[in-house]
Amino acid sequence: MVGILGSLLRQVVGGMEKVPEEISRAFQEQKNVFGGREPRLPDIVKMLQTVTSSLPTFVCIDALDECATTHRVKLLNSLKQILEKSPRTRIFIIGRPHVRAEIEKRLAGRMICMPVDPRKGDITEYLRLKLDEDETPDAMDESLEADILEKIPENMSEMYAWASLESRHTQSANRYASRFLLVSLNIDAILHESTIFRRREKLSKMTGGLELGDVYGATIERIKAQDGDRSRLGMAALMWISHAERPLRADELCHALAVQLGSTVFDATNIPSMSTLVSCCQGLITVDKEASTVRLIHFTLQEYLFTHLDILSGPHSAMAEICLTYLNSKQVKALSTAPSPSTQNARFLEYCSVYWGAHAKRELSDSAKSLALEVLKGPYGQISTKLLLAQVKSFPLWLLDTASPFSGLHCASFFGIVEVVVGLIDMGCYDTDEEFLGGGPLAWAARNGHEEVVKILLRREEVNPDKPDNGGQTPLSFAAQDGHEGATKILLGREEVNPDKPDNDGRTPLSYAAWGGHEEVAKILLEREEVNPDKPNNNGRTPLSSAALNGHEGVVKILLEREEVNPDKPNDNGRTPLSYAAWNGHERVVEILLEREEVSPDKPDRWGQTPLSDAARDGHEGVVKILLGREEVNPDKPDNEGRTPLSFAAQYGHEGVVKILLEREEVLPDKPDNNGQTPLWYAAQDGHERVVALLQSRKAVAPSTI
Repeated sequence: MVGILGSLLRQVVGGMEKVPEEISRAFQEQKNVFGGREPRLPDIVKMLQTVTSSLPTFVCIDALDECATTHRVKLLNSLKQILEKSPRTRIFIIGRPHVRAEIEKRLAGRMICMPVDPRKGDITEYLRLKLDEDETPDAMDESLEADILEKIPENMSEMYAWASLESRHTQSANRYASRFLLVSLNIDAILHESTIFRRREKLSKMTGGLELGDVYGATIERIKAQDGDRSRLGMAALMWISHAERPLRADELCHALAVQLGSTVFDATNIPSMSTLVSCCQGLITVDKEASTVRLIHFTLQEYLFTHLDILSGPHSAMAEICLTYLNSKQVKALSTAPSPSTQNARFLEYCSVYWGAHAKRELSDSAKSLALEVLKGPYGQISTKLLLAQVKSFPLWLLDTASPFSGLHCASFFGIVEVVVGLIDMGCYDTDEEFLGGGPLAWAARNGHEEVVKILLRREEVNPDKPDNGGQTPLSFAAQDGHEGATKILLGREEVNPDKPDNDGRTPLSYAAWGGHEEVAKILLEREEVNPDKPNNNGRTPLSSAALNGHEGVVKILLEREEVNPDKPNDNGRTPLSYAAWNGHERVVEILLEREEVSPDKPDRWGQTPLSDAARDGHEGVVKILLGREEVNPDKPDNEGRTPLSFAAQYGHEGVVKILLEREEVLPDKPDNNGQTPLWYAAQDGHERVVALLQSRKAVAPSTI
């Protein structure tokens, strides 16, 4: 600090006609000390106060973020003292965002923050200056120079400027701007190469994010060299942000870093502030204010951390331990037994409940395994169960309040953590076929495709491999539902398993596979003679209709290859596979079905609505054109209420479909339904002005009908 402020003092004094008497006297006093000595920091601050108090002074400090934390504190405190005695002094500081909080704290009431937002032209001009200073001009040609000027400006980072003002002008910056990432370092690295070839190679690697390693490595070393707990916080924050299963909110990250391994108490006073974390990470992380999440400053940093495994040792195991420690804390356990718990003060609970197993499955240390067994030897916490199962598609959460507990074995099977499943079984904590909403751990392992856990559980005599849950769904149905081929094959290898067993709604494993578009699972099931490929559910919908509804062309083709499959089979409401495909706008499936002679392209359902009406109502122009290409299709066919395809298209404002239908002579644009309401009436009623204009352009439409 003495060197920096001493340099400032020399520059200020050097610009004066005469060295002030106070400065000369102060230096003379230092010389008179026995042996002589250099001025100390308080001495220099006092001299700067003296010289800047009498004339306007502008102090510019660049790259404050490169200054060590302890030195930054001393520098900012010294500047504060100078400003207090020198109201005519203005200080301009440039640094990356992680030092913002320090500046605002030390110089509170005297600063505004503004983003340095250089235009591309500014960066290009800087690069031109650097190229002009090239000490090896023979290693440069016009083509390479042009590429440098084009590509390097694309790699930019965040940079900020702080300017001092009098307190009455204090403002706060409201936004971050991502600019200027390592521009100078990139061009310096290129110009250090000695040939055109090597320079071009370096440029290519940099623009691909491959040569930022030196810069990232140096910054990480600075993080590790910080004093006290700052090093641990910085590295732990990088670990969580780079390896989390989803983007973390700022409060989640702060709570994660407050967890003390080995403790059963979560101490809220150990939660670091977000500004502290940003500072500890030396600018490598930033808060995305729009999404309220924390992220790395650039995607290339993520790649760097993933390829340099020695930087973060065993991240997933460490994260699993932290999550499990949090779940095992007294505070979280108390929440699970509370009648109406509030998670307001447990910001990290949702992430831990949902994702600890994902981390443990990737990487499981002995200590993480021990913690998992401790947490799971009893029922999984009620709140944690709700948070976990809320992520399961279509799971009936409302049943949890009356259900038996979601056991630790259910949870371990859900995540597929083999070592923990085996450990819980060996401990004898649970019946391996214990029910949760009627289903055992096997169902959860099959549902998530955890083949090894499925095999382990199937080796237990007490486990029923075909056991239905309360909804009648078997482990095989769950495996088929999510397309898990391996688990499907394993289960079908058991004689007790019925490959065509319907659930309470009549849906078979094949129905589930068809609904999800899982072609390989559908093929595996269709190899079994017991499987009826055209078996309807309780509403009469067949696997083909399910596949058509969701636009799964591959499954549609597989099913149509089977003679037993009726390609035009209606459900209980008269809806055919074609009407389902038309309803959701699946053009290719519509074409595939129309290739079959058995398929009626104009077949009405129980309400009299045809596939064309379905397509027109939802604005599927492509399907409308395909159907109108068939002679059998009546483009003006009314349903049981007298509503035509044009009527539906007009009501919902589908201008493109209205145009297509109005091109057909058979279509009566003024045709009323059973209530006397015309397409024009529907369009006007719902405010579709352009459709109204289209209809009125047809002479047959009378405005008086509105």
